Amino acid sequence: MFGLLSALVAALAFSINAPLAYAASRRGVSSQALVAVRNAVALVALLPLADFKIGAAAVLLVAASALLGPGLGDYAYFKALTHSGVATAVTVSYTYIFTAQLFATALGLEGARLGAAAGALLAFAGIYIALGGRPRGVGVFYGALASLSWGAASALLGVASREASPYTIAVVRSAVLAPLFSLFTNFNGAQRLGILYAILSGVVGLALGSTAFIYAMSQIGVAATVIATSLTPILSQILDRVVNKSEISPKHILGAALVGLGIAISVMNN
Repeated sequence: MFGLLSALVAALAFSINAPLAYAASRRGVSSQALVAVRNAVALVALLPLADFKIGAAAVLLVAASALLGPGLGDYAYFKALTHSGVATAVTVSYTYIFTAQLFATALGLEGARLGAAAGALLAFAGIYIALGGRPRGVGVFYGALASLSWGAASALLGVASREASPYTIAVVRSAVLAPLFSLFTNFNGAQRLGILYAILSGVVGLALGSTAFIYAMSQIGVAATVIATSLTPILSQILDRVVNKSEISPKHILGAALVGLGIAISVMNN
């Protein structure tokens, strides 16, 4: 129960994070600076909570997941958005709910389960109905790269979550990414408000969202967690419409309902 709740908290945090990160980028904060600031903030926020009871092998797994997920995966996703728009980026990138299960099975972390596969199909159908479209352009390549990177990173996190606390894992991930992206960062043209949004993104998206995501994996596994957090892009659109007092489309409601059904099936068969 707490594992599912944690996954849903992660989905909500990721949904709130999306407009914060977008607001930062609109105010002159580069992609590299955004990653550096977010991870520096998460590192400072979570450092007092980490116990650092983690072996060398687990550290390597966490470092690899950091480079693949928030590093390469997020970069590829943003490139897909830039080149081919939301429909293509979401449709192709969120096939990671399947690639994560494949990687988890290949690593011997979880066995192939019919319930998880059915839940993933329903969740992906919900995403496609709410936000999807015909994949087009070079964004298809970047979306596929994001899917593979996120899937591999999720599976590696699943392994590491058996060896260390969520706080320690989150701190190690941020300790890898913050200095790495700082090397390529300058704040020329960045507005103060943009930096503030980047800081808030670090608190919500990483300090809260990523920690909840890792905890969920330790409790309900990789498949159920990634399916639960697939609610993120739809929830982000719904929250945006609520904040801006615009009408919520029926396709968003139907999409969210299908994702919810997929989550229920995957968790009940966990």
